[in-house]
Amino acid sequence: MSMSAENWLISYDKEIQRRFAVKIRKLKEYPESFGKPLRGVLHGFWELYFENRFRIIYTIDHEQKIVEIVAIMHNDEF
Repeated sequence: MSMSAENWLISYDKEIQRRFAVKIRKLKEYPESFGKPLRGVLHGFWELYFENRFRIIYTIDHEQKIVEIVAIMHNDEF
């Protein structure tokens, strides 16, 4: 997880952090099943909605089997 995503998560209460952790575990197992690929200038990135108000932007490295969370933002920030 990038530092900006980590800092975002720390700023929220423990319940949001717990629900986020559950979502991330699912994302780790099946990154293409839970998110959708972005197009245009964001080609290569994926997005996943969390709690209907946050977007998680991430990348998938299939060779190394790594999912990296690049950004987490409130829908109002996009």
